[in-house]
Amino acid sequence: MIILNGEETANMAGKTLADLLQEKTDMMQNVVVELNGKIMHREELANQTLSENDHVELISFVVGG
Repeated sequence: MIILNGEETANMAGKTLADLLQEKTDMMQNVVVELNGKIMHREELANQTLSENDHVELISFVVGG
């Protein structure tokens, strides 16, 4: 189990951050990913595997006026 935006999320351990983004958001371009307090670079997402008890924050930016 991982913690995603403060909530427990099952069946994500062993998947990559890229997998998580595909499953949880449709606006991948506007999302910053933080893993255990560290901002992840886009090129790291496909290679970073999630482990039990990881804390992930998906931070989206909305533009408007």
